Amino acid sequence: MAMNQRHKLGEMLLAAGLIREEELEKALHLQAGGTRRIGYLLIRMGFISEEDLQATLAEQLGIPLVDCAEAFNPSARKILPRYLCTRYNVLPLSLEENNVLRIAMVDPSDAEAIREIEKYSGKVLDPVLASQSDISASIRSRIPWTLKEIFNRGNTTWISIIIAGLALSLIAITILQYNHDKFRSRYGTITRQGSTVIYQNHELTLEFKPSGQVSLQGHGAYASGSYSIIFNDIKSLQKFIHRRQEDFSTDQLTWLSWAIRDNDTSRQRLPATGT
Repeated sequence: MAMNQRHKLGEMLLAAGLIREEELEKALHLQAGGTRRIGYLLIRMGFISEEDLQATLAEQLGIPLVDCAEAFNPSARKILPRYLCTRYNVLPLSLEENNVLRIAMVDPSDAEAIREIEKYSGKVLDPVLASQSDISASIRSRIPWTLKEIFNRGNTTWISIIIAGLALSLIAITILQYNHDKFRSRYGTITRQGSTVIYQNHELTLEFKPSGQVSLQGHGAYASGSYSIIFNDIKSLQKFIHRRQEDFSTDQLTWLSWAIRDNDTSRQRLPATGT
């Protein structure tokens, strides 16, 4: 049980006159049965500042205060998992000779944390002092997530949301692509070059010019040759199609009728221009 360690830090702070007995009791009561460290609770409850806690520990324990960014060696980033660092407010800094792990702690007097981390890592700990905010920020930026942590209960909700979002996006993209392919298969392509509109499908090309002229190029399914004809207007084109309808397949006739209607509808939607 870690109660003795918890009282040890509390007694240091009481002896230094930084907290009152009733404040320590409130923090210990909240800590009972949980994983939050006593120093963290005292700071969060407003009973002591982070600076006062560091100064007291540095003086009482004779342990130096370090800056995590300066003391951190990247080779130590995978020695401890993120959840363990967060639970005990620690950050592995560097692996020294003789299997010694230098580690930053909010409370280097935390015997339970030292015991559990040594048991997990198989290393001998050399604790140094660092602030809660410095350690927390360094954990977020320097200690990677493990697969076990990513898929634990606490993280499955947001992972599920991300996966669901990606799945919906994929479905939407698939539907759009299907509709695009279906449209292209049925209606072909439509391109615009200035005010000229060009329809292409079924080996035929219709080009509607702003002057009203229409050109038909390509090959009728049952025609003996290819077309390259310019008509003065759409009615002339329609008469030609009617006379030569036996040259075209059903799909071609259907598409030609649609293209003429679509172009007419599109031009009707254009805003009128004044003179």
